[in-house]
Amino acid sequence: MKLTVLATVAGVCVGLGASLTSYAAPKRPVPEAAAYLAELEKRGLMDATLGTPARLTAEVLAADTDLVAGNVAQAAARLYAVVEGPRWQDLSDADDFQDAEYRLAVALQRGASFDTARRYFLRALGRGPKGVFYLPALRGFVDVCIEGQTLRSCVEESDRVGASDMNEELAYLRGRAAFEGVSPDPQMKAEDELARVTPKSRFYSSAIYLRGILRVKQRDWKGASDALCVVADVKDGDSIRFFIDGRFYALRDLARIGLGRVAHEEGRYDDAFYHYFLIPQDSSRLPEALFEAAWSSLARKEYDLGARLIDAFMESFPRSPRAAEAKLLRATLLVKTCRFRLAEKTLVDFIQQHEPLIATIDRALGDPATRQDLAEKLLARELAKEEVDLARKKAMGARPAGSAPPPPPPPAPAPTTVEGRLAELLQLDPRFFRLQSVLRGLRAGTTEAGFTERSWSDLESRVSGTKVQTVDRGLGPQQLLVAAHALGSEVTRLRTANTQAQKAAKATHQAADLSPVQPFEERRQALLSSLEKALGSDGSSDAGAQTGLLPMIRADRDRSTELKLRAARLDGKINRAAGQLLEQSLAEARGQLEDLLRRARLGQIDAVVGEKRRIEKQIENLAAGRFPPELFGKLHLEGLIGDDEVYWPPEQEIWLDEYENYK
Repeated sequence: MKLTVLATVAGVCVGLGASLTSYAAPKRPVPEAAAYLAELEKRGLMDATLGTPARLTAEVLAADTDLVAGNVAQAAARLYAVVEGPRWQDLSDADDFQDAEYRLAVALQRGASFDTARRYFLRALGRGPKGVFYLPALRGFVDVCIEGQTLRSCVEESDRVGASDMNEELAYLRGRAAFEGVSPDPQMKAEDELARVTPKSRFYSSAIYLRGILRVKQRDWKGASDALCVVADVKDGDSIRFFIDGRFYALRDLARIGLGRVAHEEGRYDDAFYHYFLIPQDSSRLPEALFEAAWSSLARKEYDLGARLIDAFMESFPRSPRAAEAKLLRATLLVKTCRFRLAEKTLVDFIQQHEPLIATIDRALGDPATRQDLAEKLLARELAKEEVDLARKKAMGARPAGSAPPPPPPPAPAPTTVEGRLAELLQLDPRFFRLQSVLRGLRAGTTEAGFTERSWSDLESRVSGTKVQTVDRGLGPQQLLVAAHALGSEVTRLRTANTQAQKAAKATHQAADLSPVQPFEERRQALLSSLEKALGSDGSSDAGAQTGLLPMIRADRDRSTELKLRAARLDGKINRAAGQLLEQSLAEARGQLEDLLRRARLGQIDAVVGEKRRIEKQIENLAAGRFPPELFGKLHLEGLIGDDEVYWPPEQEIWLDEYENYK
């Protein structure tokens, strides 16, 4: 009973923390686990004797074993009992107790409960630099802030506890906040803060890269090149050594791409080609390097080299969002090398493939169901790409040293629908996929929210001596509001089915008698409005004045119900934000397509005029008694053959079709 109650309380707390990572904090503070532990001791459900150092060491070791094995919830439950338990408070200055605080923060971080993890990291920071776990807690605090995108509040919290900077961790945090425009101090300049990060910091390479990007924004090409070169060109014997982790190589490739773009802006096309050429084969930036190197080859008037680069790009990355621009660039290179007929055919095919996309974009901008279908295709493509990248990384890590890297995966089959081609062309804001990732986690947490509420109800029934089956609470306004939000998903599904049925009926020339879903949407909105008014500001009762274990459990049960409501509200907000990003990308794609089609039509005119001029030049040369170079060999050979003769290859040449089992 003792362990069951404690594990249930701690496990539900961890689940709630992990699910509420991105939510606004509730107006009333969530009670600490210490209140539960104190009440459990008072009821005799826990050992109330003071803990011993040996027992503390054993508990932390057991939690660490769970943490290493991946049992995050179990580790958090053990560590909550130590960190918040009254029996251990006399040992709060012991190294093992501080170790428990730090490991609890790590467990919460791995469980994606960033806000709660930050609180326990701050406890360690509040002990000052002399604390045993101050430096690892500072590193974990900065990582949680960056991963959770809470830079502004993190800077304020670190200033509030008076945290001392070590290894320029906080300097980079403040510089990153100023770089992204979320610094609490408007006078703080990103350049000044990032300049404080020295080579002894693990963020030194990131700080230099961000300083280079700041120079690019100021169009200071010389300063940008100097900063990016520090990251990209690290040679043996250099005095500067960076902290090498999984992020460094991706950052180095970004710096190399940046150097190529700066050189291109300055007209140093040879240097730009050099930088693009140094991108390794296994880099995720290889498509950009190939495409932009082809542009540099065009500017250098090395048309054949540019064509080969585009061919390599199309062979390896046919589904890239830049494939359309690559096809147009390939046609431009064909015109430059006087292959006008092939260029004209390429441009005609390009126009025929991409003109229907304009109408599809217009339909998507006006139809939510079409946008939803397009978003699902984009997410499926992104998830497939992540799986391929993960499999390739595993293969790279498992291969023996010195062996050849695994071959790249075969390209995905070409899409057969216009919507599929549009999904490949779109270059979405990375925030769209980040929001969708949050949305997947939110919906997974919402699915578990019912289990969480049942767990609290079960715990309440055991503590109060009642059975869950006999407790009939009915449907309160919170449950009805959750149901109303769930009705929104059903409305979206019905709207999608309605649109698909209309398309099918139109294709078969039949009249579709479909019930509209708009009245359901209006009823849902009216239900939401009336319930939210009835519910008030937060829809919760004040249980703060009550004491004892049962009122706390009931309050947390109500909060678990609130969780579903807030999750439903947040689901709608994230959907709207992601929809706005998708609409913005569609509008940008429409403008990009119009520009590409305009350039394709102009290129088609150039190809026709070039072919006409080439024929005219041949006629002029023939009239003047001169053979054009491209016709000399052909006409010379034909002049040596009589009308009744057939040309045969020399007898000593091997004819493969004479072999019996050829092919």
